[in-house]
Amino acid sequence: MDGPLGIPASHGEGSLAGRHALTEGTPARPAAWRGAVRTACDRLAPAWSQGAAAVVNPYFGLRHLDFEVAGVTLARVAGSPLTMPRRYYREQVASGRITRGDIAEALKAHGLPSDEGSVARLLMHDGAPPVQRLPLVSHVWQRIDAPTPWAAFCVERISQFAAAYFDAGQAAWPLPWRDEPLYEAWRGFARLDASPRAMGLKGVADIVAGLPRRPLASIALVLKTLAIPDAHVVDYCHAALLDIGGWATRVADRPRARGVDADPTDIEQLLAIRLAWEFIVFRAVPGSRLEVAWQTALASLPSLPATRMTPDVQVDSVLQAALELGYRRRIVADLAACGERPDRHAGQGRVAVQAVFCMHNRVEVFRRALDTVAPWIQTLGFSGFCALAFARAPFVEAVAPVTPSVRPKGPGADLEHRAAITDADRGAMAAALLRGMSLADGLARLVLLIDHGPSSAHRPQDAGSGPSEYRIGELDAPMVAAWLNDRALRARLAQEGVAIPADTRFVAARYDGAHDEVAVLDTGPWELSHAQDLRDTRAALEGAGARTREERARAPVSPVLASHLASAPAGARTPERSRAAADPEFVGNAAFIAAPRARTEGMALDGRAFLHDYAWRRDADFRILRYIMTTPMMAAYWMNMRYYASVVDHKRFGGGNKALHNAVGGCVGVLEGAGGDLRNGLPIQSLFDGRHWLHEPLRLNAFVEAPRARIDEVLAGHEIVRSVVEHGWLFLFQMDSEAGGLFLRARDGRWGQLS
Repeated sequence: MDGPLGIPASHGEGSLAGRHALTEGTPARPAAWRGAVRTACDRLAPAWSQGAAAVVNPYFGLRHLDFEVAGVTLARVAGSPLTMPRRYYREQVASGRITRGDIAEALKAHGLPSDEGSVARLLMHDGAPPVQRLPLVSHVWQRIDAPTPWAAFCVERISQFAAAYFDAGQAAWPLPWRDEPLYEAWRGFARLDASPRAMGLKGVADIVAGLPRRPLASIALVLKTLAIPDAHVVDYCHAALLDIGGWATRVADRPRARGVDADPTDIEQLLAIRLAWEFIVFRAVPGSRLEVAWQTALASLPSLPATRMTPDVQVDSVLQAALELGYRRRIVADLAACGERPDRHAGQGRVAVQAVFCMHNRVEVFRRALDTVAPWIQTLGFSGFCALAFARAPFVEAVAPVTPSVRPKGPGADLEHRAAITDADRGAMAAALLRGMSLADGLARLVLLIDHGPSSAHRPQDAGSGPSEYRIGELDAPMVAAWLNDRALRARLAQEGVAIPADTRFVAARYDGAHDEVAVLDTGPWELSHAQDLRDTRAALEGAGARTREERARAPVSPVLASHLASAPAGARTPERSRAAADPEFVGNAAFIAAPRARTEGMALDGRAFLHDYAWRRDADFRILRYIMTTPMMAAYWMNMRYYASVVDHKRFGGGNKALHNAVGGCVGVLEGAGGDLRNGLPIQSLFDGRHWLHEPLRLNAFVEAPRARIDEVLAGHEIVRSVVEHGWLFLFQMDSEAGGLFLRARDGRWGQLS
């Protein structure tokens, strides 16, 4: 029987396996099991402190798979979707957001018939059958004993233990086993835990005592006892980790976050704990009903894990591609029309004020407004002026131009590291920073360094909407401004060929994305020497803020309470009850553009694009290009994927209800309510207004103006960047400033011209 796209419904999953004995059979070699465990653990993405949570990409561990194959994997392992429900796309078609032309083009890109009949058949199908996920013992027993939440109970007990074990000072009564390795500490905790007995599970203490003391041996025992087929061991371990995915991603990041203080096997020990609960339920449940049901579940498994798309998955993949093509069509046309326009500030003498905005998609609207109300101010976009010296996100493959060679280690080392930076380091960092901003010359009298952060003071509710994307603290912009105003540092910069005019002053400022305001921070003595510049700049910032709020108020669907804010006096704050809609952070992000401002000036990008100024002709060794593609572009990609995941699978990767968040362990994270798994995603209030999704789940479109050969060199030298491009997690475009046109890099490494 053919599927909805006219392709055979059979998709090569192979014949079903027979029944698997629970206590017989030859187990896989221990070395093979260790490799499978490591592979499963590597599928988990790291999640770090709340202040940097905006760049948590839940799909990072799957980057080596094609986007569509990763969707098949997630569906197979955990029943997790990688696209929206079918009705979402039907609504986009009905509203005109997706056109029949978009669908036809998406069908063609998937190698499917794109005639009118194929498009019509695609639109007829309103839903896909539920995906059969890999079973866990606790989930099988849950189906049998439906009134009792067994699956949630297992997660609950692990979560309560993990919260106590990883506590950062919140608990008044510390866990007694915190000095023990994670798995050993859990064994001590579980032997005394009375909760299973209250649920009717007897003999749990004896079962736990009988588990091997080594985590990998315990994992092997569970896999053998449950007779997990060798072909499904990786998936089964992956499914177990995703069942406590919030804690698993936190644990996965501990070696990076804590350096020598963390055990790199923590993630494997957490897997041993989760699988131990499978073993506990299997052994402690009375009667044979669970054993029979488990045998049935194993018998339904295919002999090999499915890796090919079913017809229904292809439908969803085509509709997602059509949604992305609909967005891309306009931005590609606008960028192609801009061509290589000259900088409007060129040839006009020295600029009075320069405003450098830290990369933020929502700031695009404010920056465009500022260009309009104050054309005498030169605006620039740059990612990292307030953080590069301390960048530590795992996607950074290249040594950033201002990152010192000595890396901070251990808790609290970030603050200590600031004081340890030498004068030579500061000089090199400052020189690279100014070159990266294209400000090694032509500096104005007043230069604003504008970072960004939320205005809310209640941090637990803002977990996941923290300050700047990979900033360590909120003192970085003032610190950088102080450096660049320092006479001794300027003398050292002059020796490196970077001359800062004597009357140039750097001033820190902060953009509040919830209220579209820029607050100029401590100006110190510059209030006298640069009084007129500061007055004019403050007035321009207020005018740009009002214009930005007015534009958002006119938007059909705005994540900000724009109608209220547009009429509010300067400095007014949204009531806390309305913060659900007024704290969107990076909502709507869909594009990253690294090019001179002249390419995007005047374009209405609707606050959806990260703008990073870059002039490749001034990048002699293309080190800045390497930095842009390996750090800001990848940071934007991680943020994009975090929003994407929080929308397409909010139950697993979202943050739940913000009103129910409770802080865990000090700064570890939040729970939704009193228990459950750790919630690392974005709260529903930041994504949904009760009627509409505020964020469209689109993969990032990255546009870079540089020679194609140089872009290919960066990709060749950096596996992570190349992997996400060639496996379809990010769309990479080259803006050709010499021959003209835009080119899209295909998954096979070739470039195809779009315009």
